Amino acid sequence: MSIRDLRNMGLLKPESEWSDRPPSSRVRGWAAMFWLLLAGAGCALMIIGGGGVWMWAGIVAFTVSLGGFVRLNIRSVDRSNSQ
Repeated sequence: MSIRDLRNMGLLKPESEWSDRPPSSRVRGWAAMFWLLLAGAGCALMIIGGGGVWMWAGIVAFTVSLGGFVRLNIRSVDRSNSQ
């Protein structure tokens, strides 16, 4: 897809607003790391659990971390669009 195509679809900012800097991330590093560690712990518990209670605890931990990570990123996109 060319720049001309993007311009015709109205997906580009005006050229006066272009910069060489990439956009900064609105995701908090510590929050993303928390969800990553919780997901990793959940996966480890699922492996160690072998069908028992720990496996189910791992499934819950992984599901919660997945939901938290998605929510974190949706909120960061909402914040960047509102500015």
